[in-house]
Amino acid sequence: MKTFLWVSLFAVAGAGGAYAQQEPGGRYTTLAEAPASGATTGTGIGLIQRIDKERNTDTIKHVPIQELNMSAMTMSFPVKDGALPAKLQPLQKVEFELSFDGKDYLITKIN
Repeated sequence: MKTFLWVSLFAVAGAGGAYAQQEPGGRYTTLAEAPASGATTGTGIGLIQRIDKERNTDTIKHVPIQELNMSAMTMSFPVKDGALPAKLQPLQKVEFELSFDGKDYLITKIN
């Protein structure tokens, strides 16, 4: 019986591909949900958490990006070649352009 309860708990917790987050005012949005078709871009503002030059990725703690229907979160993004300024440092506030092609996110510009 205990096994059945644990299996049921994990099945319910893992159901669906998106998790909901409640925003102020009681509205629910899904995390990292972007439009399904066509390349879309959005502008984000956040703090650099980590720069991985070997993998060419930045981890950014950002505010919601309305154009991509993306809630505030901390996430690692690949950076387009040549789009990463040399003087970026962790905990630096940045503004960045993020594109989504239906499958992958990509920072195309960062200041």
